[in-house]
Amino acid sequence: MYRIKYILILSLLISICACDNMDITTNQSKSFVKLIGPGNSNKGNDVKAFDNGYLILATTTPINREDTDISLIKTDKYGNQKGVADTINGGGNDFAGNILLSEDGGFFIVGTYEDTLNDNQDIYLAKYTSEGNFDWEKFIGTSANEQGTIIKKAQTGYVIAGSSDKADPGGTENPAGTKDVYLVKIDDEGNVEWDRNYGADQVDYASDVIMHNQGYLIVGSSNSFTEESGLGQFDILLIKTSFTGGETHKFTYGGIFNDYGNSVVETNDGYVFVGSVENINGDDANVYVSKVDKSNLLDVIWNKSFGTTLDDQGFDILKNENGFTVAGNSEISNGITAAYFLNIDTEGIELFENILGNYNQTVKSIERTSDGGYVMIGNSGPEGYEMICLMKLNFDGEL
Repeated sequence: MYRIKYILILSLLISICACDNMDITTNQSKSFVKLIGPGNSNKGNDVKAFDNGYLILATTTPINREDTDISLIKTDKYGNQKGVADTINGGGNDFAGNILLSEDGGFFIVGTYEDTLNDNQDIYLAKYTSEGNFDWEKFIGTSANEQGTIIKKAQTGYVIAGSSDKADPGGTENPAGTKDVYLVKIDDEGNVEWDRNYGADQVDYASDVIMHNQGYLIVGSSNSFTEESGLGQFDILLIKTSFTGGETHKFTYGGIFNDYGNSVVETNDGYVFVGSVENINGDDANVYVSKVDKSNLLDVIWNKSFGTTLDDQGFDILKNENGFTVAGNSEISNGITAAYFLNIDTEGIELFENILGNYNQTVKSIERTSDGGYVMIGNSGPEGYEMICLMKLNFDGEL
């Protein structure tokens, strides 16, 4: 494994920036757009407020290379890069997952590391101090391929969710080489306490996980299962487990085409998840938000679709004062997407939406900021030449 440092150039995204004054001022900390590059392809995966600025975790492709790295980038409150990026380069294709702020003032990053020596993938886990300095790293996995997508706090230690293509015991359900949902429990030092696979003979993977009062809830996507309301190709998948990883309930949601689950939050009486569902023609998708009963995943309290008549995706959801905020992307013309911001109330009724940009923007993660606004991370630009796109919005989701 190689840990390298290189400078990523920051620039303003003039094509969608709403600020008339291009000078950096104190007002721009309330709303701005920044691009981070250069390179062949750079995609922002997660963002967190840290040290009066932001942490960005991204999948980057350096110039003159085709394989990807995991990059950790620090900015000030205006989105200007501080120092150089901390980059994890395993020699193959490495992919960013997410950031988790820790109780000691530091943070964890998780992702996927390609071990070119053993020709497989492992979950990559790194811990940073409260000063933002690298502390330690772990590689979690088997001789098969494991991908790390998300890390969350557990009762003690942490859980990491993603996927694994190792065969189930005896090879009766999941053949080797086919992805299963993968959940790993680790202690505070990153040592594995237990791991579990969930899936069947097709592709299943996790996108998010949260802890509830009886265990963990995983949201992801599956084309293995055919429960009553999920008879299509890929369907949105929810799995409830105990605190030791035992599966207690599972259900899928979707239609006859491809539907994907990406993020979930807990409410007093249920779970609200976001993803996308393809239309009856199977050619375009809508942002899909649904609330299910906490004690019975089969009990759908409400479900709503949002977006245009073209292709729209919902990637992240969080709770706010009036309900929920959703972020993703919206296709505004054939093949051209813009960043998508949506606020809905507790019943799933749209309060307002904003479409931001016109140059292939997409948003993968959104967080609240201390001033009551939002910060979003994703990418912008043509396929293969994307730049990391950092957006700071005000309380109304506007630039």
